[in-house]
Amino acid sequence: MQQSTEKINQLTFTRFLAALSVVFFHSGRDFGFFQIPSIFASGLTAVSYFYVLSGFVMAYVYYRPSPSGFETRKYWLTRFSRIYPVYIFSFLVTCFYYIDIVPKTRLKEFLANLFLYQAWIPEYSVSYNIAAWSLSVEVFFYILVPVFLFFMLNQPVKRLIWLSVMFWALSQLVHSTLLIGYLNSTTRYFLGYFPPFHLNAFLLGFVGGIWYLKHRANQNTSSFVNLSLIFFSMLFVLSALYFRDVQHIFGRTFSLDVGLLAPLFLITILALASDSTGLSKLLSHRWLVLLGDSSYALYILHVPFRWWFERILSYFSITLSPHAFLVIYIPVTIILCVLIYKCLEVPARDWVRNNSNKLGIILFDVVLIAVIIKLAFVLRLGLFDTGFLRTQRFAIFFGTVIFFSLFMLFQIYKAYSWYMLGLSSLLGGIVLTTFVYYAWQMQWVEGFPRPILAMIPFLIFLSIYIYRMLPQILVKKDVSK
Repeated sequence: MQQSTEKINQLTFTRFLAALSVVFFHSGRDFGFFQIPSIFASGLTAVSYFYVLSGFVMAYVYYRPSPSGFETRKYWLTRFSRIYPVYIFSFLVTCFYYIDIVPKTRLKEFLANLFLYQAWIPEYSVSYNIAAWSLSVEVFFYILVPVFLFFMLNQPVKRLIWLSVMFWALSQLVHSTLLIGYLNSTTRYFLGYFPPFHLNAFLLGFVGGIWYLKHRANQNTSSFVNLSLIFFSMLFVLSALYFRDVQHIFGRTFSLDVGLLAPLFLITILALASDSTGLSKLLSHRWLVLLGDSSYALYILHVPFRWWFERILSYFSITLSPHAFLVIYIPVTIILCVLIYKCLEVPARDWVRNNSNKLGIILFDVVLIAVIIKLAFVLRLGLFDTGFLRTQRFAIFFGTVIFFSLFMLFQIYKAYSWYMLGLSSLLGGIVLTTFVYYAWQMQWVEGFPRPILAMIPFLIFLSIYIYRMLPQILVKKDVSK
């Protein structure tokens, strides 16, 4: 069995529907002239669907009959390029929104969000971008995929199905016990976002993907059976959401948000993947597939975009009713996310995959910039001075972003040029100085240390030139001789 690369287009649009449910959940569903039913605004339950679909896709793409067929380096490069470029963009958009708070943020909270392990720390799970916790869980799943492949290769599918169902049932029982006995304001983030509680959904999807590859991919299934499975499984899902959100039957017993509906989601995914009727043809329309492809950007950016829209309206003293706001905000956000998918996500993903040899240099540069900015403060103030602590944090974070962004803009990773490095360093120093001055005027930081800010671009230029540019220039001179 070879690696599966053919895209199942009819599943792609379902990601957009799930992402839209999350948007309604966070932003509202009352458009004035009509109101989206609450069962279609069940954001946390929609995330469970994402996990089942993710498990299915991971198995569909990576499951092979021999461990030698799995390329570890390529796998991690693909996963990194898939989620991190757009995530880091959303993280920066969020940080610039909280520009006055970033200097006061604890370093471990900042690092947890930067490196996507915030869901493992309950108090940080919904800090910064409140939708990003699910990516922290997704990274956990990505780490487990090679382990799953190693243990599941050549195992009987029936055994895998029974094991995954048993794990799902045990997971629901454990979570329900904790929910009944320990739910309070302190534990609700742990019970809602802790990654292992969501593993049952991903595992069901993963085993479902293996079953699909082995038993269904090359078989013709009755269209009536497929459509019936899709209809009744979704009917059960919507009924469960109705009884929870409208009738309030699901109280502090079982939670629909940690994979309880995963078997029904899996049935829908398998039936739709096997379907060849007009429904699949409709869902495979290129515009709907484009919306599905842009669903990741929609999911991770809709919250910071809403914050920025609200701030912009407030800045211009524009007052909109909640209904009017949603009518404008949601279509504009969808359009922006489609553009981000085409103009940022795809180019960044392709660039990372084609320039993997430069990732180590880029990471080193990012760390070096942050260290040099810190060093500039230490050289001027001393190692143990804490008088400009917020100023240091502000300068380190935004300075790293500014200098690295200018390095990318001036393409110093494409062509080694000392004058481009110097120009970008000088411009970065000017922009950083402007930022710090504004933050000082707004009283976000303690002061405006001019000598330190003047040192930073010089130190950055000198350090990068010595360790990277100078050897390249010397090599070119030797070759020319």
